[in-house]
Amino acid sequence: MYVEFKNHFDKKPVISLVEIQKAFPKLDKRRLTEWNKKGYIENVKRGFYRFTDQPLNQGTIYFIANKIYKPSYISLESALAFYLIIPEAVFSVTSISSLNTTQLNSSVGNFRYNHLKENLFFGYELVELNGLTIALAKPEKAILDYLYLHSNLRSIEDFEGLRWNKEIIKSFDFQRFSDYLQLFNSKIVSKRFQLLLKYIHA
Repeated sequence: MYVEFKNHFDKKPVISLVEIQKAFPKLDKRRLTEWNKKGYIENVKRGFYRFTDQPLNQGTIYFIANKIYKPSYISLESALAFYLIIPEAVFSVTSISSLNTTQLNSSVGNFRYNHLKENLFFGYELVELNGLTIALAKPEKAILDYLYLHSNLRSIEDFEGLRWNKEIIKSFDFQRFSDYLQLFNSKIVSKRFQLLLKYIHA
């Protein structure tokens, strides 16, 4: 039974219980517990499993982040690191979701989801990473998501403390920044963005 199960789902980085029940409606859930104990599969989150022999890479982990809490897209520190805006490694996978803010810790990593209202759930695209399709914020949206959620950014010195890469930010689409800011329709985000402009041109 396990061989049939493995062959069916082997290409998937993460499998939901719903998918399992659809493909194998007669499968006894105790088999999943048994395979877990034997180390064949592991729980990523309640109702989600992965094969332990599959390699973990950035694409796999981002794909899992998208899958286990939907709708969501990779943004904030993870996206800023992906675009080389921030210099240091990021230890949690950070995402935006229209669902409640939450944190999920698992054997494959720590996943943090920050809530934004549905009208602000935009500015991401589907990109291919390690052969997988990932929902990832465009760089301009990742920055504005960060500005929106960080009330501690009140001065140029605060931005200097972040050590964001000025030259990379200068290369982004400033018309897109402008369009997104109109959609945010927030004076405080616009003010923080003006501080960001002063920082990158200082």
